[in-house]
Amino acid sequence: MAISYNLAQLGRVSWFPFSDEPMIHSQWYMSRLCDPSILLPSLSPDGKWHLFAHTWVGLEHFTSENGIRWQPLKMIEFRGHSPFVYYENGVWYLIYEKHDKLFQKFSRRRKELQNIATSRFEMRSSTDLILFSEPKIILDSIQVPFSHDGLKRARISRPQLFKTENGYRLYYGASHIVLEKTLQKVTRYFAVATSNKLEGPYIDNRILLEPKADDPYRNMATGSVKVVQTSDGFAAFDCSFQWDATKGKTISKMILLSSLDGLDFVPMKKPVILSCPQKGWASRFITSCDVHYKADEQCWYCYFSANSKRVFDFLAREAVGLLLGKDPSLRKFPTPIE
Repeated sequence: MAISYNLAQLGRVSWFPFSDEPMIHSQWYMSRLCDPSILLPSLSPDGKWHLFAHTWVGLEHFTSENGIRWQPLKMIEFRGHSPFVYYENGVWYLIYEKHDKLFQKFSRRRKELQNIATSRFEMRSSTDLILFSEPKIILDSIQVPFSHDGLKRARISRPQLFKTENGYRLYYGASHIVLEKTLQKVTRYFAVATSNKLEGPYIDNRILLEPKADDPYRNMATGSVKVVQTSDGFAAFDCSFQWDATKGKTISKMILLSSLDGLDFVPMKKPVILSCPQKGWASRFITSCDVHYKADEQCWYCYFSANSKRVFDFLAREAVGLLLGKDPSLRKFPTPIE
């Protein structure tokens, strides 16, 4: 599918919340719904919207007729995290992270799992998004030397896959930082690996973004980074974490970065897309996002996860909301559904 927009056009987009309430609320059985991954109707097998996200239980699958009202379909992977959907030649590939060895001794793949790290990326394929193949490991944190920085156990997270003229490029997060007081886990590094084949092996692991003391947006942690390919390069939506000296605490913002080669990312001229409100369901931290351009509406859809503080920080609830983006001269948004 041809890409009809460039970095300059994306930099001019105005962003507005679709609603003050989340699109998908947290429920008692999925109190931490985060890391949304969207499939537009034009790329789905049934012409519907599809959303994948994870809770503390595992990967959840939702569908929608309009991208606004969502219905839960089923759980796909117990204890799966950070889903991403990649489409190629009539096949959908679900890529996600697993970092729990607790149930490996009961698995049919026990012998294979005995020799892998706790954190790894698995891939499953499907031709209808209902039945999926058995998982295949495409990257193990053992292969990523910086994934254990500051941690006792190595960790990789939030995989994203792109096909380029030089093969496949796997973007991902590596290691994490636990913020003081809130105990929020946030990604330390944003990294990349490459492969000549879809199923790997993915090699040449290197860090693209990391926290720096003099960075006004990323001086505490890099956070979740979602990449979008444009006609002339790549953009990145970074849910970054920075210290607010006025408030005396760590805050998060969604900022927009650009890159001509997809490796060297710099902030756009007006980088801040979203800041946390003073109160409400997204008042604590913005944790992740997924962004897609819907050409027939000339509109950008940014689904993001955020959380709010409850009685105690460890009881924070997380849900999925929606930002809409358009060129100011074309600002006509979908009408809210009653």
